[in-house]
Amino acid sequence: MTHAHDFLHALLSHARPVPAADIHVFAAERFGEAARFCTCSHQDLSLDELLPIMQAKGKLVLTEQGWQFNFAAMAGH
Repeated sequence: MTHAHDFLHALLSHARPVPAADIHVFAAERFGEAARFCTCSHQDLSLDELLPIMQAKGKLVLTEQGWQFNFAAMAGH
C-alpha cells in the first residue's frame, strides 16, 4: 500500500504538472500498475479514488496543464 504522501512527493519532484491523460501512466511508472493507496484516514484506494480526495483536501489541483501539487496545503506530518 502506497501512502498518498508518497504520491504527492512524486508529483512534487516531477517539477511540472502531469497532464490528466497521463496521470495513470505517471503513477504506474512510479508505484506499479496495481498500486493501491492510503491516506491517514482512508485505506485501499485506487488512483481514481485517491485523486478526488486529495483534490477535496486542497493537496492537489487540476489545472489546464494537468495535476499538480498545491504548495499552500503542504502538511507537516
